[in-house]
Formats: sequence, C-alpha cells, structure tokens
Amino acid sequence: MCRGFHGCARNKSPFPRWDEKVRVMKTKFSLRLIIFAILWLGLGVLHLEGKLDPRLLGPAGAFTLLMAAGAVLERVTRYRGDPFILPTVEAIVSVGVVFLARIRPDLALHQLWWAMAGLVLYYLLLWGLRDYRRLGNLQYFWGLAAVGLLVVTLLFGVTSGGATSWLRLGPFTVEPEELVKVALLLFLASYLGEHETLLRVGTVQIGRMSVPDVRTLGPFLLMAAFSLGLLAAQKSLGTALVFYALFVLLLYAVTDRALYLGVSIPVFLLTGWLGYTLFGHVRVRVEAWLNPWRDIAGGGYQIAQSLFAIAGGGVLGTGLGNGIAAFQVPAVSTDFIFAAIAEELGFVGAMAVICLFLIVVLRAFSISMKTSDHFGQILAAGIGILIGTESLVILTGVTKLLPLTGIPLPWISYGGSSMLVHFLLLGLLSRISQAESKNSLAEAKGREYAT
Repeated sequence: MCRGFHGCARNKSPFPRWDEKVRVMKTKFSLRLIIFAILWLGLGVLHLEGKLDPRLLGPAGAFTLLMAAGAVLERVTRYRGDPFILPTVEAIVSVGVVFLARIRPDLALHQLWWAMAGLVLYYLLLWGLRDYRRLGNLQYFWGLAAVGLLVVTLLFGVTSGGATSWLRLGPFTVEPEELVKVALLLFLASYLGEHETLLRVGTVQIGRMSVPDVRTLGPFLLMAAFSLGLLAAQKSLGTALVFYALFVLLLYAVTDRALYLGVSIPVFLLTGWLGYTLFGHVRVRVEAWLNPWRDIAGGGYQIAQSLFAIAGGGVLGTGLGNGIAAFQVPAVSTDFIFAAIAEELGFVGAMAVICLFLIVVLRAFSISMKTSDHFGQILAAGIGILIGTESLVILTGVTKLLPLTGIPLPWISYGGSSMLVHFLLLGLLSRISQAESKNSLAEAKGREYAT
C-alpha cells in the first residue's frame, strides 16, 4: 500500500483500440448535447414564462458555439487527457447562467462573457503551456506573490460585508484572493514535493514521535501564518477557512501522517474562538447560525429565508421561475444561489448539482493518482481539495450546517474573478492529464518497438 504520493503505482495505458476511441467520441458528443440541453431548455422555459431578457440570446449562442468549437479542436489536436472534467464544468456553468438569467439578467449577461473568457483561458493553458513542471521551479516566487497580493489588498482594498477582499481598478473590481489560491497551490505543490520524505518521516525525535526539523517545516508554517494572518486582518474569514483546510489536507495527503490532522484541530478551534471574540460580523454570523429565528428580521434574515426556500422546494421543486428565493433572499446571485437552485429544482436538482461538483473533485484525484510527476500529482490533488473545500463550505453555510462564510460557489455564483481563476485551475488540471497521457503513449510505443 503506498503512503501519500510516495511510490504509488501508475496505470500504464496501452494503445487505445478503435472501439475504445469510438466509445470516447460518443461519450463526448453525448455530454456536449446534455450541456446544450441544460442551457437552452432552461432559457427556453424562462422565455415561455416571459422571464427571459432577449439580450442574453446572443451571448448564450456565442458561448454554445465556443463550447462546440472547443470540442472540435480537442478532436483535431488529439487531446488525450481526461474527457469528462471540462464537460462537467460546462454543465455547472450552464446551470449557473440559467439561474442568474432568472434572478438578475444583467449579471447573467456579464457571467456569460466571463465564462467565455474563462473557456478561452482554459484552452490557452491546455495548448500553450508546454511544460507545466517549470512552474514548480518558481517555488518562492509563488509564495511571495501570494503574500504580496494579500498585503496589497489589505492596504488598498475595498471593504464589503465586513471583509476587505476587493481591489478597485478603474471601472472594475477584482478579488485578489482568487489569484492567491493559484499562487498558494503552486507554492505548496513545489514545496511539499521537494520535502515530502522529511515531512513524512521526520528528523527530530520527541518521545515516540518523529517530527520535521525547523528548516524543513519552517517555510511551510511561515507561509501558512502569513497567509492566514493577513486574511484575518482583512476579516476575510471564509477564505481563511478554505486556505487552512488546503494547507492541512494537502499536507496530510502528501505525508499520510495523522499527526498533522491531530495538531490542526485544536489550532482550528483556537483561531475560530479568536475570530468570534475579535470580530463583530463573525459573532453575528455564528449567532445567526445557532438560532436564526431569534432575530429573523435582522441578522438571521438571510439564512432563515434560505431555509424557507430550500424547504419549499420539496423533492421535485417548484419549477424554474416559480420560487421566492430570487426575490426574498439577499445576495442570492452570489452567496445563496444554491438556495434558489434547491427551491426551483427540488432535492433531485440540488443533488444533481452536488454530484457534478463531486465528479470534478473525483476526476482531479484520479488525474493525481495516474500522474508520474511528483509536482503534477500534488498540484492535481490540491486543485481537487480546493474545489471540494470551497463547494463544501458554501453549501453547508447555505443549508445551516456551518456558519455562513460568504465565498462564491465555483462556476455558479456570479463573479468574474472566481470564474477566470477556476477555469485557470481547470486548465492546469487538464494540462497535467494531457501530459501524462502523452507520456504513457510514448512509453507504450517504446515497449512495442523494444519487443
């Protein structure tokens, strides 16, 4: 049994047979048809109900053509990477666009353009980044970039909802925290890959435990402290929670040492208590989480309305365009969009959306386990952990399983920064998968020529 990423066996891919090629082509074609159906059936229902803004038809058509052109180019360029992850994300984006068209047509219009820009960025990375492993050579650059972006946001950022998370650049506002996710992932993948053995085995004996020395663990702890400290100073505690989970879970995935998980729990509880004690808006959210009915017209209003909407959806939902969440729930286009989905599509539709996210995370882990390059393994696993953690945190917040944190649901919630960065991460993931497929094919050819 392999420990962490060390010594994990790779699946050697033989030459694909013709019937296998045909099966994959049919699968890709069927997936694209399903995506187009999600987008256009949703828009069609809104049109029949008189709730569709005609301005959306042109950008929606352009987005459809771009998805189709990308699928054709994948065939022409013989893309051999994971065939399911991009169509799954395109389905998630389509769901988000339909519900934004229902809630705020002006935001849906912007979201379509951001989605098209994200898809172009995805293909630029897929075909333009020749060797992703070179990114691992800039280990400390990525660490400094992450800290620098957080410092700039703290000093010059715009405060909204109690957190200083935005920078205003002329007519645009950007969220640097989204770029910090990419920089941190690249830093962690490079650093953990380089120091995996020492982090897993340890060099200092404390009783029966062997722990890494300060030189090995110090830079990792320093980066974690700087990043989380700056986020706490910005009062961006939702992103801090996601980053904390990323640090801990990726360290555990690489080393397979339960010690790190054990240490992280009391640290998490202590920092959570400090956040509750020091920040008023955190106390409001925690109190609204514990009992939203106490102040249902004030601090508990959002979560109470979200729960009313979700409960009203039942099993099959009220039907697209027939829910109250679009008008009753504040921030429904960002933090609470899942409440509108659960109300109008019901339990079945909500679970379908959750399953789409689960597929993305599982495909990321699958790519990680099939990759021979250590940097690529950790980076792919980190992307899966990040997307899974973000989705879990916001979904549990909307359903009152955890206090609300105010982070976007990837590819669904409105936001250009989030859309672009998550397509960038998807491009890196597909690039890793494509590179490994080419390596496996080259090795298979070498074995065939040798025999």
